[in-house]
Amino acid sequence: MFLENKITEAEANGLVVPLDGSIESTVAAALAVDGIGADYVTGLVMPVQLSDEGPARTAETIASLLDIDCHRLNLQPVLTAFQRVVGETGEPTDDLVAMQNAGERFRMACKYYVANTRNELVVGTVSRTDRLLGSVAKHGENGVDLSLFGDLYRTEIEALADALAVPSNLLDQSSRLMEHTGATDARELGIDQRDLDSILHFAIDRGCSASTVADKVGVGESVVERTIQWCASTRHKRHTPPKPSMNN
Repeated sequence: MFLENKITEAEANGLVVPLDGSIESTVAAALAVDGIGADYVTGLVMPVQLSDEGPARTAETIASLLDIDCHRLNLQPVLTAFQRVVGETGEPTDDLVAMQNAGERFRMACKYYVANTRNELVVGTVSRTDRLLGSVAKHGENGVDLSLFGDLYRTEIEALADALAVPSNLLDQSSRLMEHTGATDARELGIDQRDLDSILHFAIDRGCSASTVADKVGVGESVVERTIQWCASTRHKRHTPPKPSMNN
């Protein structure tokens, strides 16, 4: 009902769902199809780098299995042209993080271009885990009309997939991709995804101390502290830009 109601409120024609082969985007697309019907869902596959080709093929397979209208937008030429223009100004063009962020913002621009031309709403697929850890670029993947998983951690999205009986062949495609490219933040912290989500829940949602979280989750206190510091360092990505007060 949520998706259908929001479409009605906006007097929109349907939904644009970015597809990258992840479980998040797979579940989002499945929810969209279940909520409003495949005829009203537009899938966008937007590879930026050559390394995106595998996930892009997975995403296209998922779109085919869901029987939704899907379009591939190859953005590598766009990024290459962008690098050339930036290089002409004397700015460095080999900053990996900056270019990854630019690629994510190009995807956001493409989502909205397609949505505007079709009078559709853009569906976000970012989990609460990724939002808290700052795993997405400012004004990138969070640039959406509907934040479908804003309150759900990654493990909760996986549980949602099971509860909704999302076809196993769709999840198998996404799970194979995740084994190679996903959950890098959990691996960097030396814990599994479930422990990471539990740490975030107790520390951020419930405001428990690091020692209490460590006891509840069964991990070292240093891991909890590193996770909290990680969230703190990316807080600027979750807040609206600061503005000067006109009241003083």
